[in-house]
Amino acid sequence: MSDRPRAAVIGGGIAGIAASLNLAQRGIGVILIEREAQLGGNASTVCCKAVGGVCQHCGGCLFRDHLRALERAEGVSVFLQTHVERVERREGRLALLCERAQGEALSFEVPAVILATGFDHISPLAKGPYGYGLLPHVITGRDLEALLQGRGRTACNELPLGKVAFIQCVGSRDEHNGRGYCSQVCCRYALRLARVLQESRPEAEIAFFKMDLQTSGRDMAETWAAARGAFRIVAGMPALLERGAEGKVAFRYEEVLTGRQIRESFDLVVLATGIQPRADAALLAEQFGLNQDPSGFFATAPDGVSTLVPGVFAAGCCQAPRSIAESIAHAHQAAQACVLYLGGRA
Repeated sequence: MSDRPRAAVIGGGIAGIAASLNLAQRGIGVILIEREAQLGGNASTVCCKAVGGVCQHCGGCLFRDHLRALERAEGVSVFLQTHVERVERREGRLALLCERAQGEALSFEVPAVILATGFDHISPLAKGPYGYGLLPHVITGRDLEALLQGRGRTACNELPLGKVAFIQCVGSRDEHNGRGYCSQVCCRYALRLARVLQESRPEAEIAFFKMDLQTSGRDMAETWAAARGAFRIVAGMPALLERGAEGKVAFRYEEVLTGRQIRESFDLVVLATGIQPRADAALLAEQFGLNQDPSGFFATAPDGVSTLVPGVFAAGCCQAPRSIAESIAHAHQAAQACVLYLGGRA
C-alpha cells in the first residue's frame, strides 16, 4: 500500500465500507478506522424484511454484500477498536493521532479523510408520555429489528399481535427538541416491519399513527404501494400512553380530518424512532475544524460531500439522514470527490 496514494476513512458502517471499496477500486490505499470491535455500525442491525420471498429493498442484503466485498478487497487496512484522539495539520496533510484498545497509540498521516461516522438512534424516552421502558408492550422499531434478526420470523409467535399500532416521528419532526427535520427512513422501515408482522400473523390489525407519511426515495414507491390498503392509516398523533385492561396499551388521539377524540387499546405499540447526529459529532467537528448544520450534522458545500476544510469529506448519515442504499450512493459521491482532490494534488 505504500506505493499508492492514501486516504483515511473514519467509520466502518455501510457508508465507510462503501467509500473504502470505491477508493480501493480506484487505486487509492485506504486506512479504515472503526471505534467498535466489528464493522457494520447501524446497518449491521437491519433484519431481512422479504415478504413472500420477495425483497422489500430494506438494504440488509446490500450491507452483507459490501462486507464480503471488503474482506476480499486489496489495499484496505482495517483498524478496529480505534478512535481519533487528535488531528493535526502538517504541511497540507492531516495527521490522525489515534488510540487503540488497551491504550495503544497509532498515528496516520494522509492528504485526505472521509468521515463516515454514522448516526445515533433518537431515544424513545424523548417522548416520555409514550411509556417506553414502563409499559411492557411498548417497543421501538429497533427493538423489533433485533428480535427478528436474532430469532427469525419465529419471534412473531412470541409477540402480542392482535392489534398493533406503529407511531411515527418519535423524536424527529420535533421543533421543541431541536429536531425539526424528517429522519427520512422511519416510514420506510416501519411499513416494511408491518408487512413482516402481517405475513406471519395475517389476522393482525395494524394501524399507523402519523403526521404524514414520507413517500420520497427511490425504494419507497413499491413499499407504499404494497402497504396501501393493507393497514389503517390514522392522521393523528397519540398523546399519553397508559396501561389498559388485560395488559394492553391505551391512548387517546384526535382524528385530524374529523376532529373526533378517540380512545383505543392495542396489544403492541411500535415507536418509529428517528436518526440524530452521533453524541461525539461536536467533538469530531472540533477536531477537524468543521461546521455543523443547525441540526448537528456535518455541514458541506453544495456538492453535499465536501466540507469547508480542504481534503475532508463527509459520507452517509453523519451529513444527513439516509437509508442504506442512499448512504452507499452518497459514499460513492464522497469517494469520487476525494479522488479528484488527490488527483489535483499530484
